[in-house]
Amino acid sequence: MLAYIAFNMAPVTRAERVDAHKDRIFRGHDYSQQEFLRFVLDHYVAQGVSELDTAKLPQLIELKYHSLGDAVHELGPVSNIRDVFVDFQQHLY
Repeated sequence: MLAYIAFNMAPVTRAERVDAHKDRIFRGHDYSQQEFLRFVLDHYVAQGVSELDTAKLPQLIELKYHSLGDAVHELGPVSNIRDVFVDFQQHLY
């Protein structure tokens, strides 16, 4: 919206934003991490930016993997999961 107001540019939908930045978002991540990011991005597109809050991470893990232990098995240590969740966002905006 800010781009629209400041520069008279059409607003970009969340889906368009994800599509435009997918390559940069997924670069450097293995298959399991990319699958997790796809899941997170789907929630972002459907629900909005609040899904990218770190406070939502435990809920997203629970939805995707059903337990933290299963997520750790797939993605590695909790600190790595958090890094993947936080770091990709710099490429989204």
